[in-house]
Amino acid sequence: MSKIPKSPYFDYCEEPDTLDQIQFNVNSEVIIDSQASIQIIFTAKKEYPRGTMFRFIIPYGWEPIDLKSGIISIKSTVKGRIKSAKSQIMVLYQINEPLEIGGSVEFNYNESKERFTSGDIAYIDPVYVALDYKLLKEKLFTRIGTKQVKMVAGKASFFLIKIPTIYQDKPADIHIVALDKNGNRDYGFNESVRLKGDNCLNFPEYAQMEKGYAKLEQKLTFKKYMGEMTKVETLMRENLGFGDFPTAQELLSNIGRLTVQFEGLYGESNPIVWDKDFSTQVYWGDTHIHTREFSDGIGTGRDGFNYAKNNIFHDFAALGDHINQRTNTWMEGRTMYPYSYTNEVWQELIELCKEFTDESFVAIPGYEWSGRVLYAKAVLNLDCPYELVSDKVVLFPLEFAEKAPLIDYISKEGCFQHQLYNQLKGIECAIISHTTQSWPMGTSWNEVDNEFEKVVEIYSSHGSSEEFGGGYRTLMTNRKEGSVKYALNNGFKLGFIGGGDDHYSHPGCPIKQDKMKNFAPTLRYRPGIAAIFSDKLTSRDLIKNLNNRNCYGTTGERMWIKLKINSTLMGQETEVNEPPTIIITVCGTGRVDNVELIKNGETVAIRTPANDRIKFAFKDNDLKIGEEAYYYVRITQFDGERGWSSPIWVKANYSGT
Repeated sequence: MSKIPKSPYFDYCEEPDTLDQIQFNVNSEVIIDSQASIQIIFTAKKEYPRGTMFRFIIPYGWEPIDLKSGIISIKSTVKGRIKSAKSQIMVLYQINEPLEIGGSVEFNYNESKERFTSGDIAYIDPVYVALDYKLLKEKLFTRIGTKQVKMVAGKASFFLIKIPTIYQDKPADIHIVALDKNGNRDYGFNESVRLKGDNCLNFPEYAQMEKGYAKLEQKLTFKKYMGEMTKVETLMRENLGFGDFPTAQELLSNIGRLTVQFEGLYGESNPIVWDKDFSTQVYWGDTHIHTREFSDGIGTGRDGFNYAKNNIFHDFAALGDHINQRTNTWMEGRTMYPYSYTNEVWQELIELCKEFTDESFVAIPGYEWSGRVLYAKAVLNLDCPYELVSDKVVLFPLEFAEKAPLIDYISKEGCFQHQLYNQLKGIECAIISHTTQSWPMGTSWNEVDNEFEKVVEIYSSHGSSEEFGGGYRTLMTNRKEGSVKYALNNGFKLGFIGGGDDHYSHPGCPIKQDKMKNFAPTLRYRPGIAAIFSDKLTSRDLIKNLNNRNCYGTTGERMWIKLKINSTLMGQETEVNEPPTIIITVCGTGRVDNVELIKNGETVAIRTPANDRIKFAFKDNDLKIGEEAYYYVRITQFDGERGWSSPIWVKANYSGT
């Protein structure tokens, strides 16, 4: 009887009822960043012929197997040789003579326990060790043993506090979570913590945490709304000499933040804003997550959604796995040839989104269309009409996702940009270009249709694509013609978001990405985050507002950014009959270094607040009659974190000069 693989793109099947004796010596629970060791002893209960290959698998996310480092050893009662499995988590042992009944093969990992091997990610799904074998003429391995291992977070190191960004005239919830130094939730933290905050807020003094979490329902209110705003003439003042920029009183009465403390642990919240210009809420999340079962990540989809929902309290998250399955050195048994999504795989992803979606969190189905000139030329033997074919994340409303077209970028029908657009014509979706400034997965704006693409990922764990030569969190490879600035200066109207391109199922993790071992040093920065203004928290409404450019992006912090010209807010177009006055209001999650107003790609105003917030105005007397311009805000904190508003596009229709 022929063997059937576990999944079409795996190279092994399962044989759970093997007669062989397998001893797994590894703890059932392992604390992250510990000196964990593994021993697997296989004792044969039947004969295995010469040439049989045994494959040992360690948990994903642990210290990778390196044959030169001495981290592993294999010994056997018969002669054989250790071979590379071309994987971070697997190693092979091929026997040179028959292994008779009673013979054994023993695998050891970190036997000396000198290394800290267990990685720094406490997944919600168990990881595992496993053993496969394959006879000399067989194509597939057979899995004959598995032991699950539960990863446990370290001790709490800091707090993450989330409160709503926009106060909607009613008491709001406060979420507090205790995270270890690697951003994992410490489920063993059960202490009473103290809250402090700005004088404009009412809130409890203490919160009792259980399993590393506390939710204070409807416990946050403002004391009083200050309706009288600072005059525009006052807001136009600049920093003079060595004095601080004047603080508008509404910044103190209508914007507030909280802090949480327990002994040496500390955390600060995002700002909450009482602003009558907004009837919507700002929803935060990541549109770009990768997993191990759907493409080239480390953790599972459940890990990713759980972390987003229950660890850092994103409002939404989207899987953006490559639609064409590829090799994954952190995934055992992945075949080396491309394999596109099947309807069954897509349905599995949709069901996962349904499992995690509720009134407080939206899981959005999507995929990454990763076209390349290389695929068109080398794989498909087609001439490419474009300089580059770029990575794009495509998101679909959950209620319509089952009918979404699965467009394979390694196919004659889907390898070019125009083919992607043609197949998505009339389909409710959002298309988001990714790492536009990089190469070879960057964007050639000549092949982008702005009617289909309304928003761009200005920042991700790869770095910033805002401008060429800007010097801020630069990508590994850079092309001037791929920058967002280049696109805007050539007439594109794009909203901005931050994204993760998370490959280890910890989207939005608030620390530097040292754990991204599978893609270091390419993914070397903290993941970004998207802010979407929306009336409702549904996948359909979020996608609609992305396409309406009602959004902004940051490098991971939930900053407040407001850009206004007359009654027009960020992401929109307007005509003015006099030189435009731009009013900017920002509040960071820490002290703000500077706030810049960008016009047509160049900084035209800089303000330096004394603390975490500022409101100022700028009148552009240089915009002449008939001219057009775009304006956006860039905010940089002292801790290096940054945010970008979506632009406002202005046309001057006034008379005179």
